[in-house]
Amino acid sequence: MLEPDTSFHLGTELDRAVNRMDFFRLFKALAAVHDSEHFVLVELSTDDKPLDLNRGHSLHNVSDAFLDAEAVSAKRDDPLVACLLTSTAPKSFDATTTKTPLIARCGSKSAVVVPLHTAVGKRFGLILLRNRERPLHSEVALIAYDASIVFQRYFEVVLSLDSISGLSEREIQIVSWTSEGKTSSEIAIILGLSEHTVNSYIAAILRKLQVVNRAQMVASALRNGLIN
Repeated sequence: MLEPDTSFHLGTELDRAVNRMDFFRLFKALAAVHDSEHFVLVELSTDDKPLDLNRGHSLHNVSDAFLDAEAVSAKRDDPLVACLLTSTAPKSFDATTTKTPLIARCGSKSAVVVPLHTAVGKRFGLILLRNRERPLHSEVALIAYDASIVFQRYFEVVLSLDSISGLSEREIQIVSWTSEGKTSSEIAIILGLSEHTVNSYIAAILRKLQVVNRAQMVASALRNGLIN
């Protein structure tokens, strides 16, 4: 097991973090510890659209002065973004050999990308834009270690709660009946709805819980105390 040689994640700040602003400060501190002026935590989409740095639960401290519409929506053929989408391992890049808008606009000497994922399979990526030369493999591993600890906490106290907090009473009813083995047509009869409406509710619930099927939906609801 990797033994970290920094005390970044050993303080009490991580335990006290409860909202997006707290984690913005934590990721900014993580970046500073690893000689990085800028960080970008971006939510990875499954479609072919550019990645929006201001989307959903993404966080970054890149100044608006460095960003325009093109830079905010990171293109999927950008080397940093492509690495996040196609690899599960962290990787470093040198500014002299890697051409990307974020590195160029921020005047960074190197970058490190760390693929991350939630317990329910939602994918994110962390990009650190560094003031120093390309790091050694050992430092990249340490960055990935620290990033995984902070991101896991971010998921536990922000992402997972945001996912379940938006369920309506009707949606919880549908999850509950689904957990008892009822089909959409049976739930429709019980609740006095059309089968199409029930399926629309289920599709919305899957998105909110960030899961892909009914079994995962029920498991997530049980795990988070939405149903008994």
